[in-house]
Formats: sequence, C-alpha cells, structure tokens
Amino acid sequence: MKPNGLIIYDEKAMDILPPDSHAEQLVAGYQFTEGPVWHPDGYLLFSDIPANKMYKLEREGFATVVLDPSGFTGKDEAGLSEMIGSNAIAINSKKQVIFCQHGNHAIAALEENGFSIITDSFEGKPLNSPNDLVICSSDDIFFTDPPYGLKDQMLHPTTHQPRGGVYKIKDGETKLIYEGFRYPNGICLSPDEKHLYVSSNHPDEPRIMKFELTKDGEIKGQSIFIEQNADGIKTDRLENLYLCTDKGILVVSASGRRLALIKLPETPYNIAWGGPGKSTLFITASAGVYSFHTLLKNH
Repeated sequence: MKPNGLIIYDEKAMDILPPDSHAEQLVAGYQFTEGPVWHPDGYLLFSDIPANKMYKLEREGFATVVLDPSGFTGKDEAGLSEMIGSNAIAINSKKQVIFCQHGNHAIAALEENGFSIITDSFEGKPLNSPNDLVICSSDDIFFTDPPYGLKDQMLHPTTHQPRGGVYKIKDGETKLIYEGFRYPNGICLSPDEKHLYVSSNHPDEPRIMKFELTKDGEIKGQSIFIEQNADGIKTDRLENLYLCTDKGILVVSASGRRLALIKLPETPYNIAWGGPGKSTLFITASAGVYSFHTLLKNH
C-alpha cells in the first residue's frame, strides 16, 4: 500500500492544505472508481467503469446504485475494452446530472427512468469513449473523447473518430475544438471561466494544455501550461490546479509552480470539490473513494 499524507514543496501550500492532513477512505471494494461530482443536494456521485454502474454516496461506508447499466446498454462488446461504463459526471445549472458513457460512445443526461442521449457522434461517426467533461455557467459542455473504451484502448478510425478530440456542445451542436492529443483525458475550467485546461495521461503526451477563452467560451489562444501527465484535473477558487498523477494529487499554482503532493494509499484518477463550502476534495482512486479536507472555501 502506498503512503498516505502530504508533501509540501512550497510554503504557500500551507495556506490551503493542513500539513498534518491525510486522505480518509469513505468506501472500498470497487473495480475502478472514476468521475466524482458533488450534487448540490448534498451527496457524491461516482462511477465504477468496468462494473457499468453509477453510485450515490450519502454517508461514509455506504453507497447505493443510481444507474445500472450506466455506460453501455448494448449487447455486443466486441469492439470495446473492459472499460464500458459511465465515467465523469457533472451537474448543470438546473441540477441535471450529465455524464460520459464509454460503451455507448455518448454524453448523456440522467433521467427519472434511465437516461437520454445528448450527443453520440461527430461528422457521421460514433464518438470514441467520452471520458471527462466540464459544464460552464451557460450550460455549454466541454468534453474529452480518447479511445480508452474501445478495443485495445486504441483509435479505430474506420468505425469511430480518427482522433482523440476535445469537443464543445452548445445549443445542441457538437463542435471539435482541439485535436492535439491522441489521448485527451482530464478537463476543467478556471473559476472565472477564462481558461480551459486539458490533460493527457499517456506517456507520449506529458503535458497540460491551457486555452484562453472568450466571453462566449470560444478558444482565442493556447499554450502548454506544464509538462506533466495527469488523469482527472480540477481548479480551486485561486486557480491552483489539482492533478491526479501516479504519485498522488499534484497541486500546482496558477503560474505552474509545484506546491504540494497529496499522497494516497491508491492511485487517484479523478477529483471533485464538495461538502460544506466545497472545501473537501473527494477522490476516486482505484477500488475506493477518499476525502481530503483543505483550508480553502470554494463556494
């Protein structure tokens, strides 16, 4: 088991992270947890991708199934990897649950009796396996579409998309906004929605991209923010970035300076702010879900 605790690289980290804090396990025993989001009604949602289920965590040690199956509702898994279920989850301004479906190649909305599809194709071909998403204040959706849910976790351009794209859904239209990654992964917005960050966790693409956005959410500039692999990523209200890496959660300042590393017993794959004041990090990490309390109020 990996060590659990905090490594400080810069004293400014002490303003946001308690030096003696550590991650607390909330639930365990899952196959591969991912995609956490804090619902405004006061609970956490998360996915177990290979189990093809979405869960609701209301209290420590107890989670219930919200959607089963959550990401693949077909019968033929021949063209898919074992990662067939739902992945990232987000909440829009109407408190509607929006989520990524690997096996259905879709972005979907949770409904009372299942789900509805928002988008599942681009230019006449199915999407690969939507992985992560973020919703801005206008309810436009940005999402990443790597091939992790496809057979051998590779692109299959004859049947699906020829690229691992980053897309935007606005007014029902799906638009490709970036194709510089083969395996785009984590995605998040800055608090003022002036910047969009996108990561790759593939060793051939060790970088976090930073995009400048217009008031309408269109890209007007881009740069490499930091050379680092990461899975899920999030910002706090100061625009520090929290990056899920194989070493733990790397905390980086808005200028790209490494501040701290949150060590966990398992490898973290995604994170969400939640709890009172949104000051707690909820972390999906392999077989479990963890919490880590910070000093920063994000709401």
